[in-house]
Amino acid sequence: MEKVIRFIKTNSLIKKGDFIVIGLSGGADSVYLLRVLCALRRDMDLTLRAVHVNHRLREEAARDQHFAENLCRDFEVPLRVVSADVRAAAQKDKMSLEEAGREIRYAAFHEELKGKEAGKIAVAHHQNDQAETFLFRAARGTGLNGAGAMRAADLPVIRPLLCMTKREIQEELERIGQAWVEDASNEDTAYARNQIRKHAIPSLEAVNEKAVEHIASLAQDLQEAEAFLREKIKEAYQNVAEDQLGRKTIDIKQLKSQHPWLQKQIVKKALEETAGRKKDIEKRHILSVLELADRETGKRLSLPYQVIAEKNYHQLCLRKEEAQKYGENEPKGCLLQEEIKDFLNISEKDCIKIIDYDRIEKGIQLRCREPGDFFTFGPLEKRKSLSRYFIDEKVPRELRDQMPLAADGSHIVWIIGKRVSSHYEVSESTRRYLKLEFKREGDEAHAKDQRTDF
Repeated sequence: MEKVIRFIKTNSLIKKGDFIVIGLSGGADSVYLLRVLCALRRDMDLTLRAVHVNHRLREEAARDQHFAENLCRDFEVPLRVVSADVRAAAQKDKMSLEEAGREIRYAAFHEELKGKEAGKIAVAHHQNDQAETFLFRAARGTGLNGAGAMRAADLPVIRPLLCMTKREIQEELERIGQAWVEDASNEDTAYARNQIRKHAIPSLEAVNEKAVEHIASLAQDLQEAEAFLREKIKEAYQNVAEDQLGRKTIDIKQLKSQHPWLQKQIVKKALEETAGRKKDIEKRHILSVLELADRETGKRLSLPYQVIAEKNYHQLCLRKEEAQKYGENEPKGCLLQEEIKDFLNISEKDCIKIIDYDRIEKGIQLRCREPGDFFTFGPLEKRKSLSRYFIDEKVPRELRDQMPLAADGSHIVWIIGKRVSSHYEVSESTRRYLKLEFKREGDEAHAKDQRTDF
C-alpha cells in the first residue's frame, strides 16, 4: 500500500479535503483501490463515495452487486448502485458491449460528482491494463499521444494504481485476507482486450517476466515526451497557421520549413480544430493534406466531419463545408456613416475610409457580394466585376462570399479592408465628405447608438 501512497503523492493525484467517487466493480483491483483510499480518508480528510454499475449481462451480476454493498457497509462508504441494460444500449447506439458499458459507467461516475468542488473519480486501472491498452492501440494504429496509453490523471479521473501490477494487487489482498469477486467476462476471448490479456501478455512475460512493468514504463516515458513535444507543436503551429473568418490557413512556405514530423503535427492540429473532434482523423488524411500543398491552386479535398481542404496560392485552407448558398451571407459587423467637413486630422485605415458624399446615388448598404457587383479603378474609372477582382487579387474562394462590402446598388463603393472604387474617391472638386467606418462583430455594440442611415 505504501507504493500506491507514494505514487499518489508524487503525481499529486489527491489533495486534502477531496471528494472522491470510486468505481467499484467488486474485482480485486477496485477492492484494493477502495481499501487504499479508506486508509487515507482520515489523514487527508477525504469524502468517499462508491458507485457500482450492474451491467445485467451475467448471471453473477447480482452476486457482484451484493458483494459491493456488503464491502461498502463494512468500510462505511456510501454506495450508489446503477442498474443498466448495457446490451440494449449497445444495440441502440451501434456500439460494442465494451464501449456501451464504459459509457454507462463513466456517466454514472460523473453524475455522482455533480455539484461537488474538488471532486475526482478514482478508477482501478493498473499496469496490466496499461500494457494491454498500449498493445491494443499499437495493433489498431496510433500516434505518439495514443501510445502513451492511460495517464495517472485525466482530471477529474485519477488512476492511483498505475504503479502496481495485477499480480501485486492480488498478493496484497491475499496477504491481508481480503476477498474479491471474479468477472467471468474477463475470460471471454471474443473481446479484443481479453485476447491480449490471455495470449499476448503471457507470451511477452515468457520473454521477460517484467514485460508488463517495462511496457508501462515505456508508456510513461512516451507521455513525458509527448508533453514536451506538445509545446513544440503549439509553438510551430502559431508560426505557421492562423484563423481567418472561421477557417484555418497554413502558410505553405512556412510549413515546408518545419521538420517533416512537425509538418504532420501542424496539419493534424489544424484538422482536429476545424473538425471539432479528434476521432477518425487518420494519418492518411494528414498525408493527403500535405500532398495537396504541392498541387495547383484550386484543388480541394473532402475530409471527415464536412471539412474541406483547399490549395489557395501560397496557403492551405481548411474549413467546414457551408450549407449557405451564394448571396445568402451577412457581414459580421456594422457600418458607421458620418458626414464630416474636415478630414485632414482623420487617419484612413483598413476599416476607415473617406469618400465623396455627392457621388452616392442609391444610398450605401453593408452586405456581402451579389451577382452583377462591380467597381471602378484608375483615373478613367474603368469598370471591373467584383468576381474578376477576387480572382486577380487571389482572394480565397471560401472568403469571397463573406467579404464585407459597402455597396451603392450594384456599384461597390468599398471592398472593406481593401480598396475604394475610384468613382467615389475624394478629389479637388469634392464638396461634401462621408466617413465610413466598419466595426467588426464584437466591436459594434458600443457604437450602436452612433449609427446613422443615409
